[in-house]
Formats: sequence, C-alpha cells, structure tokens
Amino acid sequence: MGIDVNGAQLLVRARQSGVSFARMAMLGHQSLHCYRPALVSVLRNAGCELSRDLVLSLLDPTNEYADEFFKVLGAREIVVIDASDYEGAQIVHDMNRPVPASLHSCFDLVLDSGTLEHVFDVLTALRNAAEMVRPEGRFISITMANNFCGHGFYQFSPELFYRFFSSKNGYAVESCIAWDGTFRSRFYRVSDPDIVQSRVNLESDCGGVYMAVQARRLGDVSREFIPQQSDYVRLWEQSPNSSGRFDKLKAALKRNPAVRSAVAPILRMFRLQRAVISSLSFRRRLRGSPPGALTPVKGLRVRQ
Repeated sequence: MGIDVNGAQLLVRARQSGVSFARMAMLGHQSLHCYRPALVSVLRNAGCELSRDLVLSLLDPTNEYADEFFKVLGAREIVVIDASDYEGAQIVHDMNRPVPASLHSCFDLVLDSGTLEHVFDVLTALRNAAEMVRPEGRFISITMANNFCGHGFYQFSPELFYRFFSSKNGYAVESCIAWDGTFRSRFYRVSDPDIVQSRVNLESDCGGVYMAVQARRLGDVSREFIPQQSDYVRLWEQSPNSSGRFDKLKAALKRNPAVRSAVAPILRMFRLQRAVISSLSFRRRLRGSPPGALTPVKGLRVRQ
C-alpha cells in the first residue's frame, strides 16, 4: 500500500480540480514509495506552498507514511482504516465485513491505493468505500489493472469501476486513467466500455499497467445493487428485430463444434501474426482496444 510519484501526480491534479482532502479516510496506512526529491518537485510544479520544514519532512526517509503529503493537499483529518493496528490504524475493521452505520457518509475522500486487491470480498469492500463517502465527496482508487497476477487476490478492469460507481448506485465516474511504468510514457484516459459499446482491453509491452479511478457520490448507495458487464446487458436487452441478430448469430455459431473447429486455425494465425508484429515493433507503451478507447492526458508524463 502506498503512493508513488505517478500516483502523487494524479492526486495533485485531483486537488487542483476541486477534490476535497479535508476529512479523508485511507484504506490502509499509505506509505511513500517514491524518490522524495521527485515528489517535492511535483508539489512545487503544482504551485503548492512548501515551507523549509515541510520540505525537510517530506525528504526525511524515516517518515514512512504519506500523511505530510496529504496535508499539503489540504487534509485536516486523516483516518486510517485497516484490519489490524500494526501500521497505526485509528479504526480497526476488516473490509470483508460491512462497515458500521457510524462511518456512513463521513468523509470528503475515501482513498484506496493498493488495498482493495488484497480484500477477498471485494464487493463488500467496494460497498463499504462507497458508503463512507459523504454526498458530493469522492472515492479514488489507485490500483493494478494488468500484469500483476499474484500480487493480490485480484487485478481490476475499467469495467468494474464504471459499472459499480454508476448512477444506479448513486455515483458517477469522473475519470479513469491508465499508465505503465515506462519513463516519460503517457497517461491515458480510459473510455467507459458502455459508451464505446465494446470491451476495453489494456495491454503493455513493458510490465504492469496501473489505473486510477475517481468517482463522485451523487446519491444513495444500495447494498442490493449488483453490477452487470455492459456488453452482456446490451446483448440481453436487444429485441429480436434489432441489430442484435448478428450478435446472437455469432453466439449460436460459437456453440457449434463444427464451426469452432473450422475457425480455430484462422484465429490462431491472426493471434500469431499480431504477436510477431508486436515483438518486431518494440512498442514499449500502453495500448488499448477498441481504437479510440484511450485518450492521452495532456501535460502529464510518467516519472520515476
């Protein structure tokens, strides 16, 4: 659990866009996992006022946690919620269990930065986080999207956050941004799969893909709400006379063993061709499909 320099850049931007950090809850005590002078540079470039003592505190490697960083962003009260108090949590609570009503609508910001993927009952954990945000407050998650198999129980897709933090559940996703770890590579805004009417797949030639999601609470959160993947919902809701006939025909053909046997060699050939092209091009960057699903974020580059 922690904040690296790229997560810090996005959190600074969130503050600049109006996100309040005044009363915030951390899911787990967030450490600073970054080159400290780079963090100070990010804050100064954003116009943050940094006293000499504050700079020295941020640079001090014995200050393990990110509390001072969040105070620069306006945090006046920081509440750490964790399953154990071994890192100084003020509230000891297992996120696999529903949070008490006393924590509902309590915080301007609930921040997950590397915790949710370690919680087995992730649906309960998401509901807890959503309920703890006050109306007009925000939930922010900085998490793993791809190539982190084995790091935790899960790695997450944009679809999960867009569907859970939806208007049906009292929320709206304000931004979903993905990046990989390549120095000076771009950050990308990730489109809602329901809007582009396609699954949004994220790939990278250079290791892990990270994702930051910011959602705003607009209404009531329901513990009965269970999201469904958008492409399946479209398929289920299409009428017999709609263009969904083609999709249903494809589904029927996929269930036909003879068709699958005939098509399989062709699919293997296309996959091999794609892999060869990718390996020859040495494209060390994040890619998304369908075309147009990723939009570069202006004025922001990956740092180390």
